[in-house]
Order: sequence, then structure tokens, then C-alpha cells
Amino acid sequence: MKLSKPSFAKKLTASYLFVVAVTLLITGAYLTRRLKANYLMNLETSLSAQALLMRDQVAPVVLGSDGPSALPALVRDLGRRMGYRVTVVRADGVVVGDSELGESELAGMDNHGNRPEIQSALASGKGGATRYSRTLKEDMLYVASPIILREKPWGVLRVALPLTEVGHRINAFHGDLIKAGMAALGVAFLVAFVVARRTVRPLRALTDTARAIGEGRFPRASAQAARDEFGQLAQAFGDMSARVDEKVHELSRERSQLAAILSALVEGVVAVDHEGRVLLLNPAAERLFEAASGNLTGRPVLEVLRHNALHELIQQTLRERRPVSQEITIHSPQARTLVAQALPVTYGENRAGVLAAFHDITELRRLERVRQEFVANVSHELKTPLTAIRGYVETLLTGALEDKAHNREFLGIIEEHARHLSLLIDDVLDLSAIEAKRVDYRFEPVSLADITERLIKGLAPMAKAKDVKITNLLTDKLPKVRADRDKLAQILMNLIDNAIKFNKTGGSVKIAARPDNGNLVVSIQDTGVGIPPGDLPRVFERFYRADKARSHDIAGTGLGLAIVKHLVEAHRGAVTAESEPGHGSVFSFTLPVA
Repeated sequence: MKLSKPSFAKKLTASYLFVVAVTLLITGAYLTRRLKANYLMNLETSLSAQALLMRDQVAPVVLGSDGPSALPALVRDLGRRMGYRVTVVRADGVVVGDSELGESELAGMDNHGNRPEIQSALASGKGGATRYSRTLKEDMLYVASPIILREKPWGVLRVALPLTEVGHRINAFHGDLIKAGMAALGVAFLVAFVVARRTVRPLRALTDTARAIGEGRFPRASAQAARDEFGQLAQAFGDMSARVDEKVHELSRERSQLAAILSALVEGVVAVDHEGRVLLLNPAAERLFEAASGNLTGRPVLEVLRHNALHELIQQTLRERRPVSQEITIHSPQARTLVAQALPVTYGENRAGVLAAFHDITELRRLERVRQEFVANVSHELKTPLTAIRGYVETLLTGALEDKAHNREFLGIIEEHARHLSLLIDDVLDLSAIEAKRVDYRFEPVSLADITERLIKGLAPMAKAKDVKITNLLTDKLPKVRADRDKLAQILMNLIDNAIKFNKTGGSVKIAARPDNGNLVVSIQDTGVGIPPGDLPRVFERFYRADKARSHDIAGTGLGLAIVKHLVEAHRGAVTAESEPGHGSVFSFTLPVA
């Protein structure tokens, strides 16, 4: 079981009580020592006075008729009356009287000449000592006073008192001191508890404020805060919280603005630190490189972008500390052409990172290729009839004009090529206008059956010449479509014209339609040679011909299907092509029902 750590209030109270307890112990030890010393000093003074009085009584006895032999009885009498142990010792250390011993026991006592109190008394006139008595087996206080006879020290009168009473008094003092100490500790505990609570209350308030700041809340300073140091600290903390709140909101606004800008950019933006690790990746870059979702910050840039050329571009910028721009082609997750621009940026403690922007120019490059192909194809398509016209004109000018058998034939060929040039130029102009959205559309409910029927009549000679049968399954029961009448006729004309031209002799063309979820699906099916699967996705490109060898034998500009695609899309529809080589093709498009 994990024990909880004591609170600051408990620590403060315990510390306060510890200081008080140590102070009481030191004070008690000092007072006990002083009390014992003073008591012993007073006791020694009292014993010294008593010893002087008894000494004065001993000296006459020694000088009396009985001499020293009368001392044992006197000494016992003095000890009994005074309550002390009284001992008389001659100058040579022999004990001649002791209040606690009989005369027969005196002979067995040790020589007392080496006792410190005896030596001190003989030397200086006064002696005292405290030591353990081996005779009485307890600590004793000894006071000695010299006995002077005929101006010479004859011996010493020593008074001894057990220190048991001193111990009793010291123990009693200890008891009183302990009681006083416990009372003092109780008072100190109450004082410490109150002080700790008053001290901890503002600290808890500061803790709550700090925790709130950590959780994203920024409380203001209380107007009722105390005026002491804690109150000033709380006020400063509240002011800091308010300033941090302002800064956090300001940073949050800036971060939101930056995130909005980066999210709105179509260019991919990647920020890399000095170690080549990703700091930032905007949504466009995530889509461009199909970076894994999740937190990419801190991961190596090569791991995120997965392209050596881009990684080398960033490393070059880090090494050379200069902007680097380069056009790069990547092949995964899909082929793209990018303009990568990387420039060094300084952040943190003079650390250099890289900010790289990637602009996808894949579509721009594709359009450039389309433009180049278009110019080349137009030049080729114009050159072919112009070359034929020029050749026949030169032939006529060199004498064939007078050749009545062939001049009209040559003029007819010139006229045919001129008409082809006119159609090509018209289609180019139409396609250019459609792509530039310079065409005005007048949408209205249109009957598909009526327009188709008129177109079939106009194309009947062409179909008859190739022995192609046209079957029109459109009826007036079909719903009308929302379309521009002329542009719808142009769509149908191109599709039916192609179905006849690229059909086989004796083939057929079937025109049908069906409703589908608010749209009308129109299909033109032929029985021609069909379109190879590899060419099918490109049949709506300008000047694209599936069968290039055969296309030169068939009149046409190569722009018809491209015009169809743009016009159908302008009607909010879609056009598709299906084909099986050797079994013909089906071109379908959708138009919204009126």
C-alpha cells in the first residue's frame, strides 16, 4: 500500500513542534545541570559550616585527659545528632573515629591519606569531593576541615552526606519540567496548527490557481487577498495568470490564422528542423505525398515524403544556407511534376531549418504538351490540304488550265480541299470558343426526336453512299431535355456522322434513348471496326485518331469528339465510349430532363 506524502501544513506543524521540543530538551538539560550544581554548592557550603562547628568540638577532646581514645564516641554522637556521617582522620591518614562504624571496625579501614578531600583540607584548609563510596556503596558528598592543635594540623574532620536526596530533588524537578514541557508542547501545537492553517490557505489558493493555469483556465487575482507577503504573491500570480491568458489567446489566434492560411494553400508546405525532422506539414502536402495520417512531427523528412530528390533538396538547403529551387518529377503515389522551392529559416537558439513549398504543375505541363500537340496537329492538318491545293494550282498554272479534259477535275479537288480547310478552321474556332467559355447557351426544353429526325434526313445521302442503314428509335414519348437546340444538333451530327464514316459497307447505325434518374441517356451504336482498348480512353482528345492508317482515307478534322465532350459537359452531362474491336462502338451521353 502506497503511503500518501504528508501535507505542507503537517510538515510545518511537525517542524514547529520539533523546534519547541528540542528547545525544551536543551533548556531542561541546562536547568538540571545548573540546579544540581547550585544545590551541591549550597549543600557543600552548609556541610562546611557544620564541619567547622564539629571541628571546634573535637579539638578539646583530643587535648583532654582521655585523648584521642574518646573520639569514637564523640564522633558517633555528632553523627547521630547532625544526621551526617562524620569521620575523624589523623594527619597520617589513619581513621580514629567514624559515626557509622564501631571501634573494632576502625582498624580495618583503609588509610585515608590519599583521599582528595583530606589532602586538600591539610594543604589549603578546606577540602571537598563527590565520589562513590565503596564502604556505603553509594555516591557521597565529602567536606573536610583541618583540626589545628598547637598551630599544627593534627588531623581532619570530614563530613559526608549521601547524594540520594539530591537525586530525589533532581527527579522531582524533572517531573515538573516534563509536565511543563508537555503543556508547552500542547500550546505550541495549537499555535503551530493555527499558523500552519493561515500559512497553507493562501498556498492552497496559489496551488489551485497554478493547476487551473495548467488546465487552460486563467483565474484572476482576488480583490480580497491579504496584504502580507502571501497576498502580494497571490496578486502577482493573478496578474501573471491574466498576462498568460492574454498571450495564450493571442498565440491561439495567430496559430488559428496560420493554420487557416496553410490549410487554404494549394501548395504543399513542409517545415523541417536542423536535424531534418518534420516540424509542420500542411493538408496540401499531406494530400500531395499521401502522408500517413497522425502526428508526423519529429519524424525524418525522408520517412514522410519518401522521395530522395526532395530529401536531397532539403539537405542541400541546410548545408548551403541559401534558397534552392528545382523542378522535380515524382512517380509515386502517382506521377506528378512539382516545382520545389526551399529556403533556410532561423528559429530557436540560432538554429537553421528549412521551409519548403511544393507547387504541383502537373496539369500545367500536361496543358503545355497538349498545346504543343495541338499546334503540331493543326499545322499538319493545315499543311496536307494546302500542299494539295498548291500542287494542283501549280499544275493548272503550268498549262493544265487549258486542258479541258482535266482542268475541271483539278478545280473540284481544289474546292474539296478548300472546303476541308474551312471545316477544320471552323472546328478549331468552335473548340477554342467552347474551351474559353465564350459560347452563349440558350437552354430550353427540346424534343430529341425532332432534331434527330432532321439530322438523319440530311445525312441520308452519305449513309446511302456507304450502304449504311440508320435506325432511329427515338419517339415523341420521350421526355424533353434541357438543352441548347443548335449545340444539341451539333453533338448528334458529329456522333452520327462518325458512326456512318467509320462504319463498314452494309453496316447499320442505331440511335436510342432511355430515362435514368432525371437524365436522358442517348446512345449511338454502329457496326464498324471498333476501337482498340488502348485507344478508347483517348478518343475524346483533339486530333486523336484510333486507326491512323485508315483515318487519312476518311474525311474529317479530328476535332469532332473533342467538341462533343465539351458541349455535353456544358449541358451538365457526361459522354462515354464503349467498343469491341470487330463489333462496332457505342457512344453515349446524358442530358438533364427538362
